[in-house]
Amino acid sequence: MSYSNTPSSAKASLSSENIKLLAVMVPKIPLMLKTTLFHLLRISETSKYLDLSQELTINVVRSFLTPSTKSLFTISATQKFLAKDPGVQGRIWVANYVAPADDGAQKAILAALEGLVSPASPSAADMLSALKQELPPSAPVEAEWTGYRAGVANDATLPVGLSQKELYDEMMKEVTAPTTVLYFHGGAYWLMDPATHRPLAKKLAKLTSGRVYNVRYRLSPRHAFPAALIDALVSYLTLLFPPEDALHEPIKAEHIVFSGDSAGGNLSLSLLQTLLYLKRNNISVLWQGQQRNVPLPGGVALNSPWTDLTHSSPSCDNNALFDYLPAPLSKNYTIDSLRPECEIWPANPPRRSVYVDDHLADHPLVTVLLAESWEGAPPVWICTGWELLADEDKYLACKMRRDGVSVVLEEYEGMPHCFALIFPDSNGARKCVGDWADFINTATGQKQDGEKGEVKSCFKRIKAKTLVEEILEGEEEGGWEKVAPYSDETMAGNMSSHFATVGRIASQVRGFFQKREPYRIFHGSTNSTRPARSSTTKHVDISALKNVLSVDTTRKIALVEPNVPMDKLVEATLPHGLVPPVVMEFPGITAGGGYAGTAGESSSFRHGFFDDTVNRVEMVLADGEIVSVSREESEKPDLFKGAAGAVGTLGVTTLLEVQLMEAKRFVKTKYRRTNSVAEAVAAVREETARPENDYVDGILFSKDHGVIITGQLTDEKPGDVKPQTFSGAWDPWFYLHCKEKTASSAAVTTSTVPTDYIPLAEYFFRYDRGGFWVGNAAFQYFKGVVPFNRFTRWFLDDFLHTRMLYRALHASGESAKFVVQDIAFPFETAEQFVDYTAEHTGIWPLWLCPLKRSPRPTFHPYTTSPSAAKEGEDPLMLNIGLWGWGPSSLPKFIAKNREIENKTRKLGGMKWLYAHTYYQQNEFWPMYGGREWYDALRKKYKADHLPSVWDKVHVDPAKKEEKQAGWKQIWPMAGLYGVYSGIKSKDYFLHRKAEWKWTGKDE
Repeated sequence: MSYSNTPSSAKASLSSENIKLLAVMVPKIPLMLKTTLFHLLRISETSKYLDLSQELTINVVRSFLTPSTKSLFTISATQKFLAKDPGVQGRIWVANYVAPADDGAQKAILAALEGLVSPASPSAADMLSALKQELPPSAPVEAEWTGYRAGVANDATLPVGLSQKELYDEMMKEVTAPTTVLYFHGGAYWLMDPATHRPLAKKLAKLTSGRVYNVRYRLSPRHAFPAALIDALVSYLTLLFPPEDALHEPIKAEHIVFSGDSAGGNLSLSLLQTLLYLKRNNISVLWQGQQRNVPLPGGVALNSPWTDLTHSSPSCDNNALFDYLPAPLSKNYTIDSLRPECEIWPANPPRRSVYVDDHLADHPLVTVLLAESWEGAPPVWICTGWELLADEDKYLACKMRRDGVSVVLEEYEGMPHCFALIFPDSNGARKCVGDWADFINTATGQKQDGEKGEVKSCFKRIKAKTLVEEILEGEEEGGWEKVAPYSDETMAGNMSSHFATVGRIASQVRGFFQKREPYRIFHGSTNSTRPARSSTTKHVDISALKNVLSVDTTRKIALVEPNVPMDKLVEATLPHGLVPPVVMEFPGITAGGGYAGTAGESSSFRHGFFDDTVNRVEMVLADGEIVSVSREESEKPDLFKGAAGAVGTLGVTTLLEVQLMEAKRFVKTKYRRTNSVAEAVAAVREETARPENDYVDGILFSKDHGVIITGQLTDEKPGDVKPQTFSGAWDPWFYLHCKEKTASSAAVTTSTVPTDYIPLAEYFFRYDRGGFWVGNAAFQYFKGVVPFNRFTRWFLDDFLHTRMLYRALHASGESAKFVVQDIAFPFETAEQFVDYTAEHTGIWPLWLCPLKRSPRPTFHPYTTSPSAAKEGEDPLMLNIGLWGWGPSSLPKFIAKNREIENKTRKLGGMKWLYAHTYYQQNEFWPMYGGREWYDALRKKYKADHLPSVWDKVHVDPAKKEEKQAGWKQIWPMAGLYGVYSGIKSKDYFLHRKAEWKWTGKDE
């Protein structure tokens, strides 16, 4: 790129762009007015730290970058727009130089890339395989020598007719210090140019009395990693060992400081890590025909460096309010990956990151936080704000300090990413750039007194508006541990694990797709009672995706991997005073199961099914492509809706953004006795209409004994009332507690309704012990050998939690004899179904749970009321849980289930698909609006070779009969084997060690 010496021509060429800019700014006027009003009234949180112009800038820029923006420009168009040279004007010297290509730099980078792959890394094999692909070649690297030009007007242009060498010589006449800043501009590795950073380069040159070598490295996606790193090494070698046509003389390494902002900061650190590797392993570089030992620079100065390309630090979510950068869509790619197609994007082969191949995203030369050691590095200065990258910057500073590196960390209160470049005329920016230059002068030995100063490690917090410094010396009172309270294991686990695991899953799925082979998903656990499928079916193992990656208290969301069970999700969010709106009653039910299956509970009359509380999902499509889907028009909303309840048949869920709400300490729980089925159904309807109720469900013990249970979130509890818990081995099982509370059929007044104050997590998992009442069936199985009483429930408590019950149920094969059905009915036909089950199954108790009805088409249950034609469909439906022993004869068992299915259809109801399903295809598909909508999604997203929903949920009676044969049919062998399998799993430790259980410490 060559610059223009006559800025008027550049201005003329940009006039049409100004018109376009005005056109896109007009729709932002309402946002600007709202921001202004909230700022003036001091309503916005950011108004405490920012002035009005800063707050407007942040909010408007963010609105252009957020995923909901429909007018995203293509990558190529954006690059062209931002690469336009505005010309060189004012008090600045600029001289261009192009360093020649040299293969020695590429070979040195390759050596570092291979050498820094840890054999213990779970993605080591994938990394090394990716490195064997063709690396980008070394190429000529252009850069701008930049210096301060004194004594000219602000509109002065460069002297006409001078060569680049002559311009450089003129610049050097005003350079009084040997300091050289090797600068790498920011821009996410695909934006910006040295031309956009000339104002900053000029300031640094002036304040250091030195010069800046501003590198025009190759940009992605056309030139992916490690092209920019090769260019960075070429540029450094050029300064140290100038080619014959260079404009400059050799520069001592101690006079050079690497510097950069954002992605340029990442590139500076990647180059430093490369040099540390070469030095530790005594590797020289062949440069311009000579072997060179490459020394380290005098220092490294970074502004808002991007050090974690997997977006895994908590501030990526928690600091979204203060930054103009949008929070990442997931832990491994950003909004940039959603930009419209153009001649350079998407990449071929596809990848998530604009910059780097998926398999290399957690390489320590990409995500530099994963570098094993910084020992031996020169002094480092890092400036950050309250931005998305704040935690990774602070963590990097702490890690460097532990490795013995002198580090200065400056954190500016309330400031966004690269604020010194965004608000260049602010007092904060002046201080920041001044401190930046002071560090460079100290690191290169150019203090005013002529002595090389020592860089003393410290952490500074700079107050907004007043700019008062709070200095925390890193050597005292464990100060650096307080800066970033994250362990290496936590940060490394968050960063590398998810990205690498999803990459491996995508690669495996892509292989199946190329062979057109179906597969099933192995989660590592199940809360389904459907029979297990043949072990010969090919599987994709996603069991490693079991972590809560972050909790954002500002946006009230959690980023959750699919195998996170409900108890672990609550344990992660509750300390922040937040919980999911829908928490399934069994601790082991997973977030992914709640989305891909059907999950509703006692708050679902308000919030819907669990997937209704999910904002966004990361998925691996059937062809291996990794996408982010949501309700937003730009993010495949048809797939987001269709995949909910489709039991994984449209793709593999790998990450969920789950809504959170404010938590309270207790649930004030009331037990309302009912004396008939009709009364119970009417009471459920009545309680859902009460705005004070947060939770509603019910139990029918018989036709003339029911209890409707309501819950209200509260922080208050009468001092003389003891919290009621259900997690302890001697605690009552919840359903027995409800039965005892409502044993009397006598009428009660509002003031005498039995009431408990249940700690919130205890309420969520109140049905865990005994699995509602299914645990009683284990005692029934052993036919009186083990009595059912409080002592035996206490003694056998380890075996009677839902995780252990599921283990035993699957291992024993007894699920084939047990009716397990959740069925949603219209309120008006619910009583008829209860009458039917009482007569034909004899199963009691029954669970009642009101649910918000899902719009069609969907695989969630939805109801068809007989009166709908006249009155419209009821927005609520009543779920009935039917769980108990069926006929012991297999043919009769199947017949009974078919009978239940037929009755369900006649009464306008619909089953949940987690349990036994015997519908034939000609019955199944019409119930879900036909299969045309589903098949269209399968074809659109290349999933038509995978098992369908019917394939996954249908029970084949013939195969069922085959599986029932064998030694497990000899009583009590199946039951004993189920107990053995539960013990072997050691799942009982999960409840023993559960952190959600009430301890009374907060009383």
